[in-house]
Amino acid sequence: MALSDGATTTSTLAGGIGVTIGDAVIAFQKTNVFLPLITSKQAMQGSGSVEFSDWTAVALADAPAVTEGAALTAQALATTARTATIGEHAIQVDITDLSSMGYGAGSLEDQAGSVIGNAVAMRLDDDIANLFAAGSLSSDACGAGTALAMSHIFDCLRLLNANGAPAPLNLALGTKQVWGAKGLQALIHDDAVTGSNVAKPQSNLTNNLGEELYGNGFVARLAGFDVYTSPQITEIAGDDEEGCAFSAGAFGVGIGVDGLIRVESQRNASKRATEYVATGFWGETMIKDLFAVSLTSDVS
Repeated sequence: MALSDGATTTSTLAGGIGVTIGDAVIAFQKTNVFLPLITSKQAMQGSGSVEFSDWTAVALADAPAVTEGAALTAQALATTARTATIGEHAIQVDITDLSSMGYGAGSLEDQAGSVIGNAVAMRLDDDIANLFAAGSLSSDACGAGTALAMSHIFDCLRLLNANGAPAPLNLALGTKQVWGAKGLQALIHDDAVTGSNVAKPQSNLTNNLGEELYGNGFVARLAGFDVYTSPQITEIAGDDEEGCAFSAGAFGVGIGVDGLIRVESQRNASKRATEYVATGFWGETMIKDLFAVSLTSDVS
C-alpha cells in the first residue's frame, strides 16, 4: 500500500466516508498555515472568480486646512481590481477492501482522511508562498545570497509601517530561515559569543527570546511580527529561501462557490475498493504590493 500519487491503493467499511471527510477537514485546518493570515472571499453563485479591490492611498495634501464656508475640491479615489480565478486542486486515494482488512495500525480510513487533507492544505500553502518571491514584489529587505540579519527584519517593519500596512503583521519564513545556521535561531543565540554580549545582546539566553527559543524550539513573535514557518517556502537556486513580511491585505484567496475543500467517495465494486477524492477550490492573487516585503535570504 502506498500513498504517493493519484492512483494509489490504500477499503472502507460502511459509513467510513463520514470519518474520512472529518479527518480530511481537520488535517487541512491543522496543516494549512497561510490562509488565516491573508484576505479570503468566497465566490458568488455563477462566478468562477473573486475580485479584490486595491485602493490607492490618498495623500496628506488631499485633506488640507480649509476656510469656513469655502467650497471643497473633490478628490479622485482610484481602485484597481485584483482577480483570483478559482481552480481545482485534487488528490485521489483508492482504498481496497483487503488493505483495510489487513491494516493493523488503527483505522485506515482515518489515516486516508489525514493524508488527503494534508495534501490539499500543502498545495494551498505552496500556491500562496509562490506570491512571496522577490520578483513578484517591489520590495525585498534582504536579497539573494545575503545572510539574514536583524536589520533586515526591522527594515521590513519600517517599509510596512511607511506604507500604512495595518496590523497584525506577519513574518513567514522557510524552515532554514528559522532553524538553519543562518536563520533566526542563529540571530537569537550564537554559541560562539563569549564575554560581553553588548554587540549581540539578543544572544543572551537569560532574555525572553532565548528562553522561548530553547524552551519551545520556536519564537512566536519578533520585532513586531507574528512569526510563522512553512515547508512550502522551499529552497531555490542559489541556496536561498524566499520568506515574506506582510499584512493581511497584501494577498487574497478566492474560495469556490461550494467551499474550500470537498471530499467525495465512490464505490468501485469491480476493484473491491472505494475511491476517495479530495478537491480544493481556490485561486490566489496579490492585492496590494505595498503591504508586503519579500525577505529572500541565503540559507547555505
